[in-house]
Amino acid sequence: MKTLLHFIITFLLVFHVSAQQVKHESLAQFLAKGKVSGKTRFYFMATDNESPLTDYHALGIGAGIGYTTPTYKGFSAGISGFYMMNVFSSDLSILDPITQNPNRYELGLFDVTEPENKKNLSRLENFYIQFEKKKIKLKYGQYTPKYLFINPQDGRMSPTMTRGLEVNWKNEQSNLMVAYIHGISPRSTVSWYKVSDTFGIYPSGRATDGTAGNYQGNIETPGIVLAEWNQKIEKGIQLKMGSMSVLNIFQTWYTNVGIAKNGWKVNAMGIYQHPLNPESNQSYLDEDEKSLVFSGQIAKEINKWHTSINYTRIADKGRFLMPREWGREPFYTFLPRERNEGASDVHAASLKIQNTLSKELSLNLGIGKYWLPDASDASKNKYAMPSYNQINVEANYVFNGWLEGGSIKTLFVRKIGTEDTYQNPKVVFNKVNMNTLNIIFNYTF
Repeated sequence: MKTLLHFIITFLLVFHVSAQQVKHESLAQFLAKGKVSGKTRFYFMATDNESPLTDYHALGIGAGIGYTTPTYKGFSAGISGFYMMNVFSSDLSILDPITQNPNRYELGLFDVTEPENKKNLSRLENFYIQFEKKKIKLKYGQYTPKYLFINPQDGRMSPTMTRGLEVNWKNEQSNLMVAYIHGISPRSTVSWYKVSDTFGIYPSGRATDGTAGNYQGNIETPGIVLAEWNQKIEKGIQLKMGSMSVLNIFQTWYTNVGIAKNGWKVNAMGIYQHPLNPESNQSYLDEDEKSLVFSGQIAKEINKWHTSINYTRIADKGRFLMPREWGREPFYTFLPRERNEGASDVHAASLKIQNTLSKELSLNLGIGKYWLPDASDASKNKYAMPSYNQINVEANYVFNGWLEGGSIKTLFVRKIGTEDTYQNPKVVFNKVNMNTLNIIFNYTF
């Protein structure tokens, strides 16, 4: 409540000062120059699990509206909200009777913290003040994050949102970004949380000794400090270096080199992660968990075709850990609806092909093979995920004319287990030997 009052007072001050400074113009006239935006989203999802495990389906509908003030002497402000509802679905509050595990995908369309909640699903999303002048841009408040590990992850009804301060400095060759995040509203929720309270909203998996992860409510951190430097070395060569410090919990360093020449693209990413204060982790990271990741890509564009070959290696040094509540992993081998976070000693390879048939229609094919440690080895495999193959087929259509601003996406995912699951349905349910269908309609203005 105090945070909301703080934002409202700051908003009013910005509006008041702006209107006072513009001669012969009222506050109403000033605000009328702002921009109103809106969005509507229809999302149907269905999961077909291996028999006799439970299948699921759900349809969510949502709508939101936003407003951005005009800029005065570099200052502007924005606000938006989103409301959604569960139109029809399976009973997402009931556990699968065989595994006693909950639904994984469809529930995430709404609020994972309240499976029974179908209609009271609204959230204040953007609520920020911004200053931009020449090379400097500052933003404070609630906004959509666009960071490497904290990102919208647009695979549910509404995205992940963050609360904090971001500062950007840039010129033609360089860009420096520094941010401090002290609040997060993860996708698949409608509430805002302190960073420490977001740990464990999603399933916590296992500690390295095989016991259930018990870190929810036991994490102590004031927030996240991010720093990133992007540098254009020369034409077609880009360097990115960054740091993500979850204070008291863990530190992640990363670098990426990208080369783009003559229709070819080559990217190479390195990630190193280590704990900061094991006493604050409560089984999230062990003292000796220091993960090392390499992910690379070779891509080629020919006419309307874009093809990439991708490889990721998570070394056998410690599980790569990053709260799934914050965003999807940035590995080049990533295919939507599955992750390799939580594992070590991983080899992953994928082939991605995109064909732009016209201005309106594009088709995407993704084929991936993921070699993970034995699902029974908690020290290397937090979520007991077996090795698997994955196939994604996606079609995207953008409307013109009367429905301009609308788009529709159809995504079909097939995951097939490739290793021994020990006749354990918990290793299969919502993980492998399953299909999921996603049909998403968006309209924005």
